[in-house]
Amino acid sequence: MSTPLDFKYRIIYEALSRLSGTLSRSATLDDVRQCLQRQLKYIFDYQLTRFCFYQQDYHIVFSLSPAGSLVQTGAGGLLWKTEIEQRLRPVPTISNHIGESDDRLNTLPFTLPDLPTERWSWHTSFSVDSGMIVSVYSGADRRFNPSDVPTLRVVLETLYGRLLSIRLIEELGQRRHEIEQTLLDLQDRNRTIARLVDSQETIIQLRTRELEQKNAKLLAFSRQHTHTIREPLSRILSLAYLADVLSPEEVVDEIIPSLATTAADLDKALQQVIQEIDREFDFPD
Repeated sequence: MSTPLDFKYRIIYEALSRLSGTLSRSATLDDVRQCLQRQLKYIFDYQLTRFCFYQQDYHIVFSLSPAGSLVQTGAGGLLWKTEIEQRLRPVPTISNHIGESDDRLNTLPFTLPDLPTERWSWHTSFSVDSGMIVSVYSGADRRFNPSDVPTLRVVLETLYGRLLSIRLIEELGQRRHEIEQTLLDLQDRNRTIARLVDSQETIIQLRTRELEQKNAKLLAFSRQHTHTIREPLSRILSLAYLADVLSPEEVVDEIIPSLATTAADLDKALQQVIQEIDREFDFPD
């Protein structure tokens, strides 16, 4: 024949099974909060239970009562004074004095069934910089019992494993987002560089065409004005030839004055050509 105690354990076992199964499917912290809110009340009695997960300086805190629940994430400021003290203690504590250390009970966004009269606290370290702090507040009508400790331990280990997985998935997601953002930045930079390269290539092509056009124009211009320089130059060559065959008196009287005049004509022709080139091609002075 089943006894009331057997019936109680069967309910607890079924609640633990549902809790474990639902937690394994919980993808977000709010999913975890809803699971704890629904199932924890069937596992043990409490006025308020706080599960404080920490990993280095990051904290996840669940505040649960039969009437409501809350999940918070952030730095160590989320921990209450008693939880900070418990983290430094290797052994569980039980206190019948709910006072100044628990003054933030009044800041919760939900009402407790009754005024807590007792607090049970544990700190379980799972690694050097990660663990869980648990505080269970009980009262006259909802009293936590020593026989509930093994059950709470199962809940604690199951919850820690799920939170660690969610935390890891969040970190991987953040890393993936950072990598994707870095790739997008690199793609933007590559596009900017490509635009600059295309722009430079366009400028180089334009300048090359301009130079080719100027070179062709300069060649045509030089051919066009060859006769302007050639005529006085031919006269100078002829006078030089005559200087070799004439007498010294004829060279002095006729050749030298003609050379001076022709040289002046050549200089004038060169200056004219240079000025026209400057005007035509817009060369700086």
